[in-house]
Order: sequence, then C-alpha cells, then structure tokens
Amino acid sequence: MTAVLNTPDSHGDDPLSKMIAPPPNETLLERDKRLRLEAEAKRISDAIDEQLRVEAQKKRKSPEVKLLLLGQSGSGKSTLQKQFQLMYAPATLDMERSSWRHVVYINLIKSIRTMLDTLEQEYDLEIDRESDLLLSPSMSPSFTSLSSPTSKATKTLLPYQWDDPSSAPSIPSSAKGKGKERETTPTQEEFDSGSMGRAAIAKLSTSPSVVAAASGSAHFSPAWAQQIATLRLRLTPLLSMEEVLARKIGMGVQVAPGKEEVFVRKGWQGIRTKKWSTASAVSSTSTSTPVPSTKNKSKIPVPEPEYLYSSRLSMGSGVSGLGFDTASTTSTEIQLEMDQRTELVRQVANLFMSLRGDVETLYAHPAVKSLVKKRKLRLEESSTFFLANLERIAVSDYMPTDDDILHARLRTMGVVEHCFEVPVNGGSKMYPWRLYDVGGARGQRPTWVPYFEDATAIIFLAPISAFDQYLEEDQRTNRVDDSLQLFTLICSNPLLKNCHLVLFLNKTDVLQKKLEAGVKVKKYITSYGDRPNDYEHVSNYFLAHFKQVHRKNNVDTKRELYTHLTSVVDTRSTRQIIVNVRDAIFRDHLKESSML
Repeated sequence: MTAVLNTPDSHGDDPLSKMIAPPPNETLLERDKRLRLEAEAKRISDAIDEQLRVEAQKKRKSPEVKLLLLGQSGSGKSTLQKQFQLMYAPATLDMERSSWRHVVYINLIKSIRTMLDTLEQEYDLEIDRESDLLLSPSMSPSFTSLSSPTSKATKTLLPYQWDDPSSAPSIPSSAKGKGKERETTPTQEEFDSGSMGRAAIAKLSTSPSVVAAASGSAHFSPAWAQQIATLRLRLTPLLSMEEVLARKIGMGVQVAPGKEEVFVRKGWQGIRTKKWSTASAVSSTSTSTPVPSTKNKSKIPVPEPEYLYSSRLSMGSGVSGLGFDTASTTSTEIQLEMDQRTELVRQVANLFMSLRGDVETLYAHPAVKSLVKKRKLRLEESSTFFLANLERIAVSDYMPTDDDILHARLRTMGVVEHCFEVPVNGGSKMYPWRLYDVGGARGQRPTWVPYFEDATAIIFLAPISAFDQYLEEDQRTNRVDDSLQLFTLICSNPLLKNCHLVLFLNKTDVLQKKLEAGVKVKKYITSYGDRPNDYEHVSNYFLAHFKQVHRKNNVDTKRELYTHLTSVVDTRSTRQIIVNVRDAIFRDHLKESSML
C-alpha cells in the first residue's frame, strides 16, 4: 500500500503555507520527483543570481568613461565633440562631410540676412520686397523718378533728404576735378550692372569713405540707401533658400522674440549620401570603426538609437528626419528624396557662384563696416569665418574642410550620445568612451539630469568672450554671469559628487579680438573695476571667479578642478588639451575602479 504523507488540514489556516504545500495525498514517488524539480529550479535560480552578481561587479569595475559636455547654448560643446570625433573617429566625420554643406550654406545665408536686416533697422529703411521700393521716415513725401543709364528698367525711388544740409557728406576734392580718380562708394550704375569685381571691392575696402565708416565717423550716404535696396533685391533668391535648407536637416524654432534658429536632433547626418543602406543609417553615434554591414548589425559596439533619424515632425519611433516613416518607405522613395537633396545643394551652390560678388560687396560695404565698428551689427564667429572664405566656398564642387565643420554653427536639441574607442598607454589598449552633447538653452537643461548619476566626468564650457552679451532667453542676464550660476549648480549637485570636473574657459581667441578692438570689460562687468583691460588680466579675473565658485560649492572638498583656457576651433591646441584631459580622467577613473 502507498503511504500518504499529508492531508489537506496538515498546514492549518496559513495561506502562504497552503500555497507552497505539497499536493494533497502526495505519494513517495511524487515527492521524490517534486524535490528533484525544485532542486533543479533552485540551481538555475542560483546560477542566474551569480551571473547577475558577476555582471554587476564587472559593471562597477568597467573602464568605460561617460563624459558630459555641459554649458550654455553657444559655449562650444558641439565643436568640442567634433574635435573628439576628429581625433578618435575621423572616418565617421568623413562619412558626414557632404551633409555639412547644408549647414555651411545656412550659416552664410543667415549672415547675409543679418547684415541686410540690421542695415534696414539701424538706418530706418523700409523696403518693399516685391517692388524694391525703398522708404525712410526721414525722406521727403515726394517721389522722384531716377533712371539708371545701364539698366533698361526705370526704378521709382524716394531720395534721401538730410535733416540738416550741413551734415551731408562733402564731396572729396579728388572727385571734383575732371579726369582725377573718383573716391566714393560704388555708383548705382555699378550695382545695377553687377560690374563690381574683386578689384573694385578691394578698392572699396581701402577707400577713405570705408576707413571713415570703420572708425565710426561716417555719415549715412544718400547712395547707400539705394545700394542696400539693390543688394537686397539681387540676393533675394539666395535668402529664400534658407528655410528650404533648414527643413532638410531640422526645423526652425523660436529662441527669442522675432528670432529663429535651426536645431537638429541626432541622426540628421543621414542626408550625407545618395547611397542608402540600413547599415549606414543604424546610428548617428560616432564609432572609431566603419559601420558594419546589415548582416553584422547585431555586433555594432554601440546601442541603437530610439529612431533611425532625428524627427522634425514627430517624436515617435520610426519617423525620420527625412519627414516620413522609415518603416513603411521603400528604397525607391528614399532614393528619390536623396536625389532631391543633391539637386537642392547644386542649386544653392550655383546661386553662391553667381551672387558671390554681391555678397562680397555687402560685406565690404561702408555701411556694414560702420555698424560693426559701432557694435550695432554683431556677426557670429562662424559668420566672419565663412564670409572670409567665400571665394573657396562659392564653387560648384565645394566640400567642407575640417575647419569648416568645426566653425559650422548648429543648435543641438536634447541629448546626443557619441561613442568612441579611446587609446591609452600609448595605444596598447582601447577603452570605450560615451560622450554626451547636450542642448544648452535654459529650457533644455532639465534633460541633463538623467545622465548625472553614472557620469564619470564633466567638461563644463564657459565662453568668457561673451562678457558683453546677454542670454537670448533673458536679455537681462549677462552670459558670463549665467555660466557662473550654472557652474554653481553643477558643483553643488550631490548626484555629481563622484564626477570629475574639467573647466574650459572657451573662446579665448574671440576675447582677445574684442579686447584689442577696445571693448571695455568694466562696462558690462562692473566688478572688474579699473583693472587693466588686456587678455592676461581679464582671463585671470574670470578664472579666479570660477575657481572661487568651485571652492565654495564643491560637494566633495577633495575633488579637484582641472582648468584650461581654450579655443576649441583651434585643432592643434585642442588636441593636446584633450589628451591631457583624457589621461587625467582615465587615470582617476581606473583608481576609483580599483584597476590601478
């Protein structure tokens, strides 16, 4: 007879005991089988627990470095990221090179628009974009018909009337005598006929009228009004391409009343080539090796992004920066989109080739020089760089150089991850680094917090050249003051207690130019007082303030602050700084991981 080991009532009323109790009327054979199964289940569970423990221990001792690039908008974070990419993943930058043409073109067109809009605003000019009718509140209400001898069209213009006739610019004596060399700005005939060549532009830039404009002593010439209107009309086809280009890589977003910028999310570089493959679109994350084929996609040493391309229409997965759903789009449709983009670049390149002389004339115009001298026209550093290199850029086969890519200005949206294999010990070992480039506008700063907890190090970038500028989001806040406030929050955040801090006081090259131009720091930073207005004293003054913030707010009194005066567009000096920062961060990280 088979023995019965228990009865339904043998465990009392305890519900847990009833749940784990053996089946009622269990036989010895059934008991042996149950115990064997339970032992096997426990063995598997213990093995899983051990595997998790080992993986957790490996993760704690992993040499992987997570580096955050933090700072306000326009501080140079994305430029520094591109320097890392140039050093540790140059092949990926080569893959993206053609897509940077869009950004360079946008930067140039934005510069042209800024110059024209500022000229019209500062000189109270109102131009009818369709009829090219130029108006000014200080002009006479009567119209005068003027005819250009070199143009078949007769333009109806309102002549500029000086409020005080004595304030009108005098005619130079060299222009009064017959046969003598005329010294004025270009005539309307030259503008209308487009006959301004490089020699004429060079002559214009060194003429006394431009020299006077550069010194801020020039009056607004009656001829300038019509010249500005003519340039606006001639450059209109180029200006109209700004929005078209922007929508191919991102989307305009208002950052201040009446001001728009182009922002992008990760993956926008997917427009880089006409050839399309899933492998080339797997990730915008930078790697040190070429992206493998589709067959080996599972071996890619970086995580797949949330979506193949950045989306300007939707935040949902599967919607690309191309403006359509990649999951339901055929390769033929994608190829057509890429062909359209290639044609767009060709059209813009042709416009720059045909209108290069007009752009150079505008940039060299005495009205522009005068406003720059009076600091009523402020062009971004990228603007002056590209305008100075217009002859090289305005060609049909233009391809951005490394310097062009470094100077190209593009606003980052959200947080973008880049992965690199970084060599140490002379290249004998390679360790993974994850670099996070963040959007620095005030509204985007809360998105940084999720990346704080396991960050290895932070490079905080503060543009000390911006001492005379104010935030776009808040015109009452000085940009250097905002950087100090933001650095205070970083130093005092308990989540970053174990995070190494590196401070880049950036854009020192721009700072030097401003100081040499006579811009006084004490006018904008009253606490600077009567200290010498030179680069050494100014840079040391700002450095002392940031060090003081770190000393007073550091959550770990033993945590060291590594400081550098930088210009991250300077590849040679930045490379050496990156090597020094890499060695310092990695050495300390390995010590904390008990690997040294």
